[in-house]
Amino acid sequence: MIYTYDILLNWTKELRLKEFYEWSLDDDLEHIKKIPLIRVSDNFIKDLLVSKIKLDKNFLIKIKDRAEGYFHNDIDIIDYAVIVASSKKALALELDEDGVIIYKSSLLLDEEEEVLEMIEELKTTEVNYEILKRNKNINYLTRKEEKEKNFLLKEINKIKVNKEDAKLNYLYQEFFEEIEDGFDKKLKKLDEEVKKDNSSFNSKLFNLLKLATIKKK
Repeated sequence: MIYTYDILLNWTKELRLKEFYEWSLDDDLEHIKKIPLIRVSDNFIKDLLVSKIKLDKNFLIKIKDRAEGYFHNDIDIIDYAVIVASSKKALALELDEDGVIIYKSSLLLDEEEEVLEMIEELKTTEVNYEILKRNKNINYLTRKEEKEKNFLLKEINKIKVNKEDAKLNYLYQEFFEEIEDGFDKKLKKLDEEVKKDNSSFNSKLFNLLKLATIKKK
């Protein structure tokens, strides 16, 4: 088995992975001293990106106690951790004793490139696994875009609950050319547009609402 050394990981429990360009200092970052590498199929990587997965117990035996992480001034043994990589993508995994993947992490760009070079000569390991949950609502928004979308949905709900007709009319006139009568119809149109994940529309609406909030202050 081969290893990579001294890398930084960003563990997440979410099905949606945080790519390196989305990392924040507030994330669960961990400096790994040593972690094994295993080459896997492209299909396995695809499933890992969108699913909660349980691996076969035989896989656990291969990686048990082989990873080490820095914790303050000490070095901790990580029970079950590994980097799996195909020809195009590498992911770090941490598993529990039953083989369920509890944390995932992408790699920094330069460290991922190094890993992909290292596994080029390795044979692909067939991994038996079970998909426990699949993310059916996959989106490709960045974390910034997701935050903007969530903010907008909350604002739309506030408009609905508080019956802010004037605010809704202002927003509607800014973004839609057609004339629409009725509070509910305009609100539905705005809500549908935000949920389309149109980053350009959402960004403009977000900035407009933020600007309105600043003016109130």
